[in-house]
Amino acid sequence: MITHQPNSTWRGRTPEWWARAGIIVQLAILIRTIGEFYRMRHYYGAAEALVRYEPYLGGLLIDAVLCLLAVALLFWHKPRASAITAATTIIVLLIYKLGVIGAR
Repeated sequence: MITHQPNSTWRGRTPEWWARAGIIVQLAILIRTIGEFYRMRHYYGAAEALVRYEPYLGGLLIDAVLCLLAVALLFWHKPRASAITAATTIIVLLIYKLGVIGAR
């Protein structure tokens, strides 16, 4: 009979490792999205940048909330759920980018 092992690995990595890696990616996405505003402000000017940046705010909010959830799940010792949340965030943000922001 096969039993569930809480420390089982996938490709030699523990679920906690994958959760941490996913959270790092989520934080990098947050930083990149915030940096996009400053790039737009430099290129278009302050007033125009705010108008052009508005679609990115939805993605920023999605990423911030799901990143908080992933960190909370990791603190609650749920590394698999945290890793799944991080992976789901990336997929949701790709869909959001293609659907709302468009492929630029």
